[in-house]
Amino acid sequence: MEGHELLSKMNRVAAPAGFEEGVMAKLPAVRKERARVRRANFRYAFAGSAGLVLVGFVLLNPSLFLKEPTLTFAGREAPTMPSIPVFETMDYASEFRNAQSQPRTVYILEQVSESVSSGIIY
Repeated sequence: MEGHELLSKMNRVAAPAGFEEGVMAKLPAVRKERARVRRANFRYAFAGSAGLVLVGFVLLNPSLFLKEPTLTFAGREAPTMPSIPVFETMDYASEFRNAQSQPRTVYILEQVSESVSSGIIY
């Protein structure tokens, strides 16, 4: 390795008197300063992350972008009525009058309400 032979030829230098004691005396003050800077940086980081979460919540919250629906006449709910079975009456008199000229008709009756009426005869 190059350069090592040059270093071995150089004279060794000793530290000035009191250098080590001075460095050791300043060490607690430097550690205190570093801890203070870390706490301040932690506060800024915490405040920044809380602000970022708040901004993200405001920007990404879909409920802020949805408009409240306004009810139109067609959109309003009809008043609820009690369920009454509906029977539709039919007038078959004209069908019977025209029965001679037309082929025979088959009527298929279906129940249109949920409740069963005893008056219906199939």
